[in-house]
Formats: sequence, C-alpha cells, structure tokens
Amino acid sequence: MKRVFMNSEINDNQIISTTCGKKFDLRNTEKIIEKSNSLFSYNIHKLKSGEYIIAEKFYANPYNNRYILLTDEQIEALKIS
Repeated sequence: MKRVFMNSEINDNQIISTTCGKKFDLRNTEKIIEKSNSLFSYNIHKLKSGEYIIAEKFYANPYNNRYILLTDEQIEALKIS
C-alpha cells in the first residue's frame, strides 16, 4: 500500500497536499464510504482518475490526518472483505 501523508492542514476548499508533492481537491471526488466515531472519521474517496484515497481524520489532532492512495488490487481486496 502506498501511503501519502498530508504536510499541511486541510484548508476551507478541501485541497490536501501530500509529502510527495501531489495535491488533491476532495471536493472533486465521490465519497464512497463514510464512517466516523468520537475520535476520528474514515472516508474513502474516488478520484476522477479512477484512483481511490482513504482519508483518516483525527479530531483531537488534525496534524495526524493521513491520506492513503489505494491500488486496484487493494480495492478488489476491499470488495471481497
């Protein structure tokens, strides 16, 4: 699994910036799964390119938020489970 981590907070227009220099605008994605509890939210977004991002947002410390790009094989494994 290729992990990419945010190097700055999400601003109001939902653009995330990763340590590898890629930027994504979460407003231009389709939210596939949305789960949350009192500690964090876990969302899967589908990009227009067909790629998927898992967005983990921690309410207590937004600097620990992380964004994980998924491969096609990982998506298929999620469909099976």
